[in-house]
Amino acid sequence: MIITDDSTLFSVEDVVKKLGVTARTLHYYEEVGLITPSSRTSGGHRLYDKDVVDKLAYILKIKDNLGYSLQEIRNVLQAQETLDRLRVSYQTSSKEERQYIVEESIELMTTILGHIDDKMQRLNEMRKGLVERLERVKSLR
Repeated sequence: MIITDDSTLFSVEDVVKKLGVTARTLHYYEEVGLITPSSRTSGGHRLYDKDVVDKLAYILKIKDNLGYSLQEIRNVLQAQETLDRLRVSYQTSSKEERQYIVEESIELMTTILGHIDDKMQRLNEMRKGLVERLERVKSLR
């Protein structure tokens, strides 16, 4: 860990230990554009600030909890970034613009929730099928 005047930077090794991922995973997520190192050492080693580490933790949570593909994760991250931009622009907008921002935010969050609901429904269907198979196997006892 490197502490500078205004932030703490984490090496690949720090992030690997902190989040339990492999260095290859970090590099791959960088290759596909999900994360970007905050800076590099003079030797070219990647360094990540707290925001990037938090974003990576969020990505892992989405992946682990929802089983999302990298494309689905990218879509969620883009939606989150859009919501963040809308929140910032809301503060300096007119009443009419604020209404549009609220409607756009509602639509975006509804879309994300719809994707989560679809994923949960598919998982429930898989679970139901497995429970039925388990019951059939148990009946053979």
